[in-house]
Amino acid sequence: MIEDAGGALPGSFTIGAQMDLLTGAFHVVAVVIVVGGAAKVASPDAFAALLRSLGLPGGTALARLAGAVEVALGCTAVVVGGVVATGAVALAYAVFAAVVVVARRRGAASCGCFGAAAAPPSPVHVAVNSISALIAGAAAVVGGIPDLVTVLGDQPLAGVPYMVLVGVGTWLAVTIDTTGAVVLERMSAVAELRPTFQANSGHSHQPARTGGRRR
Repeated sequence: MIEDAGGALPGSFTIGAQMDLLTGAFHVVAVVIVVGGAAKVASPDAFAALLRSLGLPGGTALARLAGAVEVALGCTAVVVGGVVATGAVALAYAVFAAVVVVARRRGAASCGCFGAAAAPPSPVHVAVNSISALIAGAAAVVGGIPDLVTVLGDQPLAGVPYMVLVGVGTWLAVTIDTTGAVVLERMSAVAELRPTFQANSGHSHQPARTGGRRR
């Protein structure tokens, strides 16, 4: 129940603060698309290999084109905003999540998400892409995100702290999608080898049998 015209909610943030959080989260996921697209343009080989593993044309030119489309989408969503661009980002992340699921089943070596820095497709990618799709979807449902000039105009200090927070959030998301995915993959490999190691360790600690008789 809203208590006053300011939109205050009992024991919660104001509606304005909640929208700021959603706007910030959306800008993070949109900038991540820009980073991923730019990485594909600069280093298209990993994404091209992913396309081939999915049975699609996998040339570097197509990979670079896909990256350029991602850059354009992310920049449009951030700078222009609006429900169409916001919804397109949500759809893009839903497609990314589905592609990762298929790539895992086909044993793809890399997700191709961030060019040369990409990691093997993993549950981390599925989770991050799914959460990003939900964030962008929520932003689209409420009518889209305003244009960047409007957003920064509502922020203190000309929006500098806001942009710093979006930058930090973007770095965290990219780190989770790359380093985090690699760490999870290695942990899974170690977990699969543990039963074999324990079995071999158990054999090595068994006492040696002697052929002599007791007196």
